[in-house]
Amino acid sequence: MTYFPTAERDGTIIITLTNGERNTLNPDLLEEGAAALQALAGNPPEAGIVLTGAGAHFTCGMDTKVAASLDAAGQKRAVAAINEFAAGLHRLPCAVVCAVNGNAIGAGGIMMLACDWVLAAQGDYKIGLPEAKAGLPFPPVPQAILDHWLDPVWRRRLALSSHLLNPAEALTAGLADELCIADQLLDEAVLRVQALNAQPGFRACKRQLRAKANAEIDVILGG
Repeated sequence: MTYFPTAERDGTIIITLTNGERNTLNPDLLEEGAAALQALAGNPPEAGIVLTGAGAHFTCGMDTKVAASLDAAGQKRAVAAINEFAAGLHRLPCAVVCAVNGNAIGAGGIMMLACDWVLAAQGDYKIGLPEAKAGLPFPPVPQAILDHWLDPVWRRRLALSSHLLNPAEALTAGLADELCIADQLLDEAVLRVQALNAQPGFRACKRQLRAKANAEIDVILGG
C-alpha cells in the first residue's frame, strides 16, 4: 500500500495523500513522498501535477502521537524527512496545483505554499500553521518556504498565534489563490494546472521565481 496513490488524467498526474481518517504525516510517509517527488522531478508529467488529500481532510499535519514517541534518532529522521519532502515539492519543475479538500494543518499549510497555485474547496474546515501550539517548531526547509511565500504580516500572525483560518480567510491571507465548489475541486484543479503548464515560458519563469528559495534550500540540505 502506498501513501501517495496516483492517477493520470489527460497527461496530468493526480497525487492523493492517503493515510487514515485524518491523513496525518509520519516519517515513513514523508520518506515515500520525497522519493516519489524526486522521481517526478526527473520525469515530470507533460500536463503538470495536482496534489490533494483523500476523504474529508487534506492533511491534519504531523501525527502528534508518533512525534511524541520518537527518540532522538527518530526525531532527527523525522526532521530530515520533512525537509526532503518539502524540498521535493518545492523543486518540481512543472506546474503543481494544490487542491485543498479539507483541513490543511501545519505541514499542510507548508505544502500549499510550496505549490504554484492553490484551489481551496468551499466548506467548513480550517487551514493554518499551529506549530507553536503543537510544540513542533518549523524545520529549516518549511521555514524557508514560509519565509519566501507568505506575506510577513500573515507569517507573524499565523506562526505565533496558531490561529486557524477558514477557506475564505486563507484566500485573504495568501495561503490560497481561489475558492472552488467542493464537488468540482479536482476537475477545476486539473484545468488550472494544465493551463499553467501549457504556457510556453512557464517552466523558465517558475525556475527564475524559485531560484533564491531553492538555493537556500540547497544550502540547508547540504549543511
